[in-house]
Amino acid sequence: MALVAVLLAGCAAEADVPQSPPATGLLGALAGARATDESSLLVEYGDVAAVRVLLEKDAERFRALQGYGYSDLASYGAVLPDLVGFDPTRATTALRVGQPPTWAAVLRMDVDVAAVDAKFAALGGRRADPGTWTTGEDGEITADGALARAGLVSGFQQVRVEAGAVVHATTAEALKWITEPSEDQSLAADPMIGELARCLGEVSAALISRPKSGLPVAAGVRTTPAGESTEVVCVPDENPNALKDLVRTNLEGPTWAATLPGATVEQPADQTGVVRVLAPNAPDVRVGRVLEAFQRGELTALFS
Repeated sequence: MALVAVLLAGCAAEADVPQSPPATGLLGALAGARATDESSLLVEYGDVAAVRVLLEKDAERFRALQGYGYSDLASYGAVLPDLVGFDPTRATTALRVGQPPTWAAVLRMDVDVAAVDAKFAALGGRRADPGTWTTGEDGEITADGALARAGLVSGFQQVRVEAGAVVHATTAEALKWITEPSEDQSLAADPMIGELARCLGEVSAALISRPKSGLPVAAGVRTTPAGESTEVVCVPDENPNALKDLVRTNLEGPTWAATLPGATVEQPADQTGVVRVLAPNAPDVRVGRVLEAFQRGELTALFS
């Protein structure tokens, strides 16, 4: 709670500055998702269109950015068009919030609604309302059927299909995090998730964790169409000056000097109680190392 209070103080200090609701990027995606105790545990975001361009430029270098926001579907791109009528790799952006067993995800993309509806009808889906399909009970692990045979045993219990998006979730309530967002209670407006997302900036892939215990942390990668990239990590802290000194020392150690060479640490000028690490990537360096460190559970060690 103390860390949230620090971030709230920073928000109050900026209250006199007019701010319009974010429309694009990570913050724009978060503005379309409702903040709850469960949805804010873990956020996964991908600018799928931007990553697609980078993969065409250098698949090996940017491979680690692929699949963010739709990680549960990323391994099934070859079968999903025939199975459910859409290909997640052709999305514009993707967002996944929450963590197993309760999560929801949205793919912003052009969708042939009639074709997808026909696929879910063929899979035995039931209409919950005119736009929503139910393929299983809340949280149910599917052991048989075409989805299970393809390896998709969870995540399509609830599906909302619209012309510009496919939303899918493990429970009916989780689906509402996306289909019934609240502007003033969105993840973008959340004093922890929203501020960490602002700290990351315009990223092509990101992970934000707000665990029930332990340090909240955000990691992402900023990129340009030309292939330039910067690894970014943000954490909240009540004493950012002291934490910056600690992080500088850690960055000079053998582990982080090898992982994030040339990294710097700073406190964003417009954010109170946040520490940010920036590590520009050389042209021949594999991109996405902070995301990999996040997934291995190593990233918080940089701040301790």
